[in-house]
Amino acid sequence: MMFSRNADAGKAVVLKMGDGIRSALQLKTVFVEWRDRGLSSHIQVEPADRPAVDFLKRATPTLKLGYAEQYLKRYTRKDGPDAYGYAMPSEEPRMQVLALSFDELTSALLEGMPGSVTANLDTRPH
Repeated sequence: MMFSRNADAGKAVVLKMGDGIRSALQLKTVFVEWRDRGLSSHIQVEPADRPAVDFLKRATPTLKLGYAEQYLKRYTRKDGPDAYGYAMPSEEPRMQVLALSFDELTSALLEGMPGSVTANLDTRPH
């Protein structure tokens, strides 16, 4: 995954870490919930542009010829075209972070967590 904004890249890292905790607690991961629900209607999907494809090919020289061109997609917030990212289809649910604030992501990750985990957390919006 590649993002145009550091904040969105940070949210993707928080999502992966939070889902790791959810999995360890045997809770359904947010990734699976988002995969089952489908991508937000606030996100537009289109083929990746040539510079993104070329970057991925340089960063991952073992990719099969034509793979990046065929599968890499650009995900863009419809209401904020400066917020976008690139991902392969297997990562598509994680692109939902483009449509969420950190507080919304935190809320999704904490949903269903046992009190023993959340008791000392400050969950007030920031």
